[in-house]
Amino acid sequence: MPRATNSTGHPVVVDALRTPYGRRGGALGSWHPVDLSAELLVRLAARNGVDGAVVDDVVLGCTSQVGAQACNIARRAALAAGWPESVPGATVDRQAASSAQAVHWAAQAVMSGTQGVVVAGGVEVMTAVPLGASLAVPAVGKPYGQRLQARYKEGGGLPPPGLVAEEVAFRWSLTRAQLDEWAVVSRERAARAQQSPPRYMCSVAASEQAELVKDEALAEPMSPAQVAALLPEYREDGVITAANIAAEGDGAAALLIASPSRARALSLAPKARFVSFSTAGSDPDVWPMATLPAVREALKKAGLGVHDIDRWEVHESSAAAVLAWLAETGVARQRVNPDGGALATTAPLGAVGAGLFAAAIGGLAERGERRAVVAIAGEGGVGTACVLERT
Repeated sequence: MPRATNSTGHPVVVDALRTPYGRRGGALGSWHPVDLSAELLVRLAARNGVDGAVVDDVVLGCTSQVGAQACNIARRAALAAGWPESVPGATVDRQAASSAQAVHWAAQAVMSGTQGVVVAGGVEVMTAVPLGASLAVPAVGKPYGQRLQARYKEGGGLPPPGLVAEEVAFRWSLTRAQLDEWAVVSRERAARAQQSPPRYMCSVAASEQAELVKDEALAEPMSPAQVAALLPEYREDGVITAANIAAEGDGAAALLIASPSRARALSLAPKARFVSFSTAGSDPDVWPMATLPAVREALKKAGLGVHDIDRWEVHESSAAAVLAWLAETGVARQRVNPDGGALATTAPLGAVGAGLFAAAIGGLAERGERRAVVAIAGEGGVGTACVLERT
């Protein structure tokens, strides 16, 4: 029977959930990405009393869509969750911004009236499919092409994340001490926020037959002295270390998005509503800074300024990325990543954007904050930003 999808008003977030993040090779390393995604879909539906049959689509971000994460993992996750075969699925790749883009497109589908209930999020199990796995089979070619190589020939092509972080630090005159200080702050905030598991985090079985209830990396705190003692990872005279750049991780995150009318019909209580969205491109050599034009455009569309935002969730691909962003925007530091960021939690690339949405919505719902912005960029220089408002 066809489902009503007419949408009136801004699409809403009914709930947002993420797994704790595991270290690469750590507690979640034995999970297959399809099964981890399916587990989260089941938990999200059960927590809200929603039958999978009411879901019009599943949209998931995933960065390395090869091997265990190939062949449209969103569709496979929906099937693995036991949802009806009538529920479709689509997988998005916008690199680290993949799951944020999945959320944007899901909300926009609801806004258009073509769909009424969509689950959006992302997954990355980097133990199974590490960063760079899509480049590991030379026989099938690499994703560059002659024209792209010719365009960026003088710079040696598109740089890897570590050298991008070094370039950001150089252009914004950031010192090693400043980067390390932010890395310590991020860890302290995350440890404080997860003393009791946040409501947006669901425990999952770990490989040792125990439950992982908080981000695994938090079990091994690093003192300021330990952070300062680390050697540069990418240049002998560089400032980027294992502490001030995000590590690979395993995890999944998902949001239940609906039109206001469908939420009412299903007796669902929204936590937040979408106000505006934006995407933007920028210099690939400093791709984390693509969040800047994206944020400016999202605020402009919403008719808001930086002072109107209570919480900012900005992807910590590196400490340099956040500190350079702060220098350009003038946002108060205490409002940015108040529960810590990827420097503390690790960054499962395909899930990290939706994980930022979960943290933002948790803040809006539980702390009385009114508005939040989620901003994240991906390799190649594509940024996304979204303004949310508490309902």
